[in-house]
Amino acid sequence: MTQFKVVSTIALTAALAGLAGCGPKPTEPAQTAAETPALAAEPPSLWRVEVLSDGAVADTVDICADKDVQSGFSRPAPTVNGMPCIRVGEAVETDGTYSVRCRVDDQLYRVGSSTTGDPARDLTVEMSVTRQDAKGPSFEQTRRYRLQGPCPTGWRVGDSGKPGATEVTDGVTGKPRALTEAPGVDGG
Repeated sequence: MTQFKVVSTIALTAALAGLAGCGPKPTEPAQTAAETPALAAEPPSLWRVEVLSDGAVADTVDICADKDVQSGFSRPAPTVNGMPCIRVGEAVETDGTYSVRCRVDDQLYRVGSSTTGDPARDLTVEMSVTRQDAKGPSFEQTRRYRLQGPCPTGWRVGDSGKPGATEVTDGVTGKPRALTEAPGVDGG
């Protein structure tokens, strides 16, 4: 039996976002502090992710997300039997929808999502993964993302954990890391 697991691009996106812009490009001269424009980057924020089943909450996790991680909320990146589904071709994105094909071994899959709501505060993403042959199983999941506030002390972009947890999963390494204090109800 084939098993699907839809994972967010959070860990990969967080790792890439952390590496992006780590110093000047080889063809660009370094800027001095006086020449460097002030960046008005928004601080990362804590999001609650609820996995819904028949309209009821089946699972909940919090994640510390910057804008790059948030952009991955509506772009599922599945694994099939523990193997990543490698993208084939370009994704098709329209207002509120995302679709891409991917391959595991010789099997082709369609991955799609439909997003509704306010992407800045409260959105719902309906995802599906469908094997592209007559034998194929399919997988569907609905996730609701709600902004909670600033990331708690000790949380880094990509970190995730159960609400109120004293341990998070590191967004870059995927390993658990203890926190010195659990987040409060207000996310702080």
